[in-house]
Amino acid sequence: MFIVLIFSLAILIYIFFGYPVILWILSLLFSKKMNKKEIYPYVSLIISAYNEESIMRQKIENSLDLEYPEEKLEIIVASESTDKTNEIVKEYKARGVILHAYEKREGKRATLYRTVPFAKGEIIVFSDANAVYKKDAIKKVVRNFSDERIGCVSGRLRYINPKESSIGKGETSYWEYDFILKKMASRLFSLAGCGGVNGSIFAIRKELYNPIDKHRGDDFEISCRIEIGGYGVIMEPEAISCENSSENSKQEFRRKVRLATWNFKSTVVLLTDALQKGRILTAFLLFSHRFLRYTTPVWLILLFVSSAFLFDNGNIRYFFYFQLAFYFLAVSGFIMEKTDYKLNVLFLIPFYFCMVNGAAFLGLTKNLFGKSELLWEKSR
Repeated sequence: MFIVLIFSLAILIYIFFGYPVILWILSLLFSKKMNKKEIYPYVSLIISAYNEESIMRQKIENSLDLEYPEEKLEIIVASESTDKTNEIVKEYKARGVILHAYEKREGKRATLYRTVPFAKGEIIVFSDANAVYKKDAIKKVVRNFSDERIGCVSGRLRYINPKESSIGKGETSYWEYDFILKKMASRLFSLAGCGGVNGSIFAIRKELYNPIDKHRGDDFEISCRIEIGGYGVIMEPEAISCENSSENSKQEFRRKVRLATWNFKSTVVLLTDALQKGRILTAFLLFSHRFLRYTTPVWLILLFVSSAFLFDNGNIRYFFYFQLAFYFLAVSGFIMEKTDYKLNVLFLIPFYFCMVNGAAFLGLTKNLFGKSELLWEKSR
């Protein structure tokens, strides 16, 4: 049991401390210089939509108001909606907005797979219906494609927390930590390996869109396959997309479960591909940032159980008490969040940490029992 404790502790230290330090060193030693300038290629903005009648009009108005030459921007809504979303989109036909509506519900990946071939742009920008862009977002993204080495560019997502919910604060803090890691990976032209692009705002060269099939074309896999193919995948931090954060833990937990369930399966497939094609840096980042992160709950459980078995050891006993205290704070945070109590950092960090890893654990079990196929659901 002592070996189990040491091994699980070492893995956890690597995930949260060792890996970020190694990534930082790599980004200093092997940083690549970008060549970017303003260019205006024909762009197709594809907006994914499923029953978005409450926000669709705002999204279209936001898209029409973007600072990009009107004659060079094609706006497409790819929809599987059954509410009034499609009718709202049709109101904007005279202003050039194109609707591709599908009756059979197959999910976001399949919807994009069916829609991309109709796009006229040499650059495809993918967006969610609930993402509100800063006016210069597309212009900022596209300028990176002046560098022929770049195949995919991600913008930066900023969460808005209008109700100042505790879960929203946790989500924002988690995203800022992830942003730091992705910014370092971007300097290596290897953003996809470090967790992939942001689905609310990312762009690719159309010629590089090549998912295995219609069910494997999510933002993570699209970007990662471009990187494995030898093109750079980077972040443009000045291209801003804004979304409302989750309002409660139930909403955020369900979203995290969906992400963990699908992304763990994708990570294994892409990690294998990266190794086979000799993309060692991408494989390293996939293993460290994705695979190990999604297996974090396994190491946490092993650490707790092994500590309990070795309780008679004085030093380990205190370590076991520390874990108990941490989980007690997490449970307390959960109870307080349910009563709409505003959590301070003492309770928020343990609560959000355990919520994220609880979702990852459920995602792992779904994969183990062959229940990883998920249809498109509204995330907010």
